[in-house]
Amino acid sequence: MQHSVKEIGKRYSEISDKQQDEKRFNSNDFFLFAINNKQKYHLIENGEDLLVSTWYSDDLIDNYKNSIKCLQKKN
Repeated sequence: MQHSVKEIGKRYSEISDKQQDEKRFNSNDFFLFAINNKQKYHLIENGEDLLVSTWYSDDLIDNYKNSIKCLQKKN
């Protein structure tokens, strides 16, 4: 099954805002992260969006979250 990267970003961003996470999940940054890692996660272009299979979606989300944590530690 394929999932919209933009929809994933939107939902995780809303959750992060509601939880008032210290380092917020940003849907735009998530999409850019996905674009930059398109081959790694075998993403498929779908108009203005990207599609990720269920197989790779958890890794994509987790690795983006880890990149946020790394940026937080540097700052």
